[in-house]
Amino acid sequence: MIAKLILRGPLFVLSGDEWLPAFALPRILRGYTTEIKEILERLYTARASTCYRLLDSLAGIASQGEPILVMDFLHTFYDSDMPLRVRLFKLRECCRELRRLAFYRPVIVLTQEREAEEYEKFIPALYSIADTTIILDPDLEPIGQPALF
Repeated sequence: MIAKLILRGPLFVLSGDEWLPAFALPRILRGYTTEIKEILERLYTARASTCYRLLDSLAGIASQGEPILVMDFLHTFYDSDMPLRVRLFKLRECCRELRRLAFYRPVIVLTQEREAEEYEKFIPALYSIADTTIILDPDLEPIGQPALF
């Protein structure tokens, strides 16, 4: 998805965990273009390891600019070292920032469903601000890597 988006133009990716597709992305892009370096210069990335940093990152993004993809948005809110009320407050603040950004530019938020009581408290905040919600079927067969020999 990231490859398809940056082929169209600039993209800002904010990751709620430590994963970003740094190694896979150039390989995927080679299937579409030979201008890998120029295309990758359209990609802006940031990582947020806590819900505080996620809020700071969202608040620091200018209203106008490239589309935003927020990956694994709820990941930082599962930190049980912080009181639940603090995490819920920060989640509402992050949702407020997402609404602000979505007023001016496309915003895509990805999150993973978890079987936890906290997930049931967090996900309604996202549903309340979403224009469109797409739930992927978890029963789909995973794509396996073919054998080398």
